[in-house]
Amino acid sequence: SLAETNLNIQQIIRANLLLFSAASIFGLLMFLIITGRLQAAFRRLTTAFHKTAEGELSDPLPVTSKDEIGDLTTSFNQMVEQLKSKERLREAFGQFLDPRIVANVVDAATGQLKEVAERRKVTIFFSDISNFSGIGEQLTAANLVRLLNRYFTASTEAIRTHHGIVDKFIGDAVMAFWASPFSTGETHARDGCLACLDLLKSFDGISREISEITGLRRNVPKFHARMALATGDTVIGTVGSHTTKSFTVIGDTVNTASRLEGVNKIYGTNILLNEECFRLAEGDIEAREIDLVTVFGKVEPVRIFELQGRQGALDPVTAKLNNVYADGLQLYREQKWREAENAFRECLKIRQHDGPSLEFLTRIANFARTPPPKDWNGVWQTASK
Repeated sequence: SLAETNLNIQQIIRANLLLFSAASIFGLLMFLIITGRLQAAFRRLTTAFHKTAEGELSDPLPVTSKDEIGDLTTSFNQMVEQLKSKERLREAFGQFLDPRIVANVVDAATGQLKEVAERRKVTIFFSDISNFSGIGEQLTAANLVRLLNRYFTASTEAIRTHHGIVDKFIGDAVMAFWASPFSTGETHARDGCLACLDLLKSFDGISREISEITGLRRNVPKFHARMALATGDTVIGTVGSHTTKSFTVIGDTVNTASRLEGVNKIYGTNILLNEECFRLAEGDIEAREIDLVTVFGKVEPVRIFELQGRQGALDPVTAKLNNVYADGLQLYREQKWREAENAFRECLKIRQHDGPSLEFLTRIANFARTPPPKDWNGVWQTASK
């Protein structure tokens, strides 16, 4: 009948409406899900790109699809892995070359090496292990390398902490320098002195642990390292051939620092400074004048000072020693041998094994037998390197 037909049509229409509504809702849900996933993927990528631009290399992002976004995520992960590889390579080369040098010698705009050298006031550092050859004869290769690595590690940490640049290791010697732009203004002499004082403590620690480091239980060698600083004008820059280059310092101040390190052996001192280094750092350190010497290979005399501590850290005994020693040094230069001898003997009463006082007593005894020439000016000529 017509009524039944109309009813069937209405049922079909309702069914179609229900199917259409269900399909629409399902489609909308799928759209929201897909859009949400796309947005989440884009947010992850955007966040990761921002972090990477700021230098924070993220972990690999999950690839959640095989479409263009999946391809973009895969490419991003590959890019980050390449950046991580370059960072690992940079860190590895940082063990051979200070990153600050790379930043200074490479032009940021072009990426090209700056072929420049400048004359600057620089503070040069040298250190050396006492009786290293004798120590080396007692140790296996592995234990010798362990000792050197401990010594080099302590040196590098102290020097870099105080803004210095480790130039090179030469056998058991360390060469370093302080200069702008690595040390600001005229602070390089102070920075060098503070690094030496920190190193002195580190070397004492190595000395206490020498048996453990070397593996020896009998005939354990004594560990002692000497240091010196010299401040003066040098040429600093990139030198070398077309295939091998070095960022280093060249000049008479370098030679002076190297020679002063060896001069420690004459006076039994740990750290010697030239006068310019002392004058620049004077407000931050305690030191005593030791002598006026001409080092090997030079004609001009160098006034040398023993670095004793940070400003204000001098104990009363050392302060008294310095005063008596200064009196003895002045009497020695005036060739008042008897009075100078008495002053240096008084120094030994204050500190029994004071190396500089012992050295001057030996000289005075020699001068008593063979007086210096009439034109003697108090300068002591060191005999060797």
